[in-house]
Amino acid sequence: IEVHLGHNYLPSSFLSPRLNPRTDEFGGSLANRASFPRRILAAVREAVAEAGGGQVAVLAKMNMRDGYRGGFDLPESVEFARLLESDGHLDALELTGGSSFMNPMYLFRGDAPYREMAANMPLHPVIRMGMRMVGKGFFKEYPYKPLYFLDNAREFRRALSMPLVLLGGVTDLTGMRTAMDEGFEYVAMARALLREPDLVNRLRADPSAVSRCTHCNLCMSTIYPGTHCHLDAEHVYGEAHPILLPPS
Repeated sequence: IEVHLGHNYLPSSFLSPRLNPRTDEFGGSLANRASFPRRILAAVREAVAEAGGGQVAVLAKMNMRDGYRGGFDLPESVEFARLLESDGHLDALELTGGSSFMNPMYLFRGDAPYREMAANMPLHPVIRMGMRMVGKGFFKEYPYKPLYFLDNAREFRRALSMPLVLLGGVTDLTGMRTAMDEGFEYVAMARALLREPDLVNRLRADPSAVSRCTHCNLCMSTIYPGTHCHLDAEHVYGEAHPILLPPS
């Protein structure tokens, strides 16, 4: 079970100093902003225990950096991760970044398909027109490179002893082995598996295999009709989820 504490969805929005202007017990200091996400994890762990889920792993995905001025960032995110580790509710922590509301391309890297996003949005034509006009500014482009979150993730590996999941540009066996050598227990893949659901089997058969994902990110624009890779002749509709791969 993975609890999403990133990308400025509800728990993540509490953590962001810029998005959380509260002056009560849930705003201000990191301890206050972290209270709601920590309560969520405690409730999930309790529910799993009550259901007899002794063989169920509970993970959380959290932002290392929101990717915009005034957002949740290092070193606060490292301190938050220490709090999660001390709470003892998690079996592993998955490290991510970016904001679906403020800077989505900080997560994805590569091409920014704002025109395609505008064309596929199931909204009023005026809103789609607005997306075409301002989309280039909203969807900032960051160059793609393998293991693009590794530098930030190293700070968490140094600060924590709990199992960590590395994501971001993990597309081949070389990247997986690098993650293991750096001390990460797991890796996560999403777009590469959306392009090739059988990629792991292909890597097992041929360790030199390279992902066929081009990082064009046009799959982002398919979230409205049904997430799929536009390069596939036969689209399999449905939501894509990262797959956790054990380190051996």
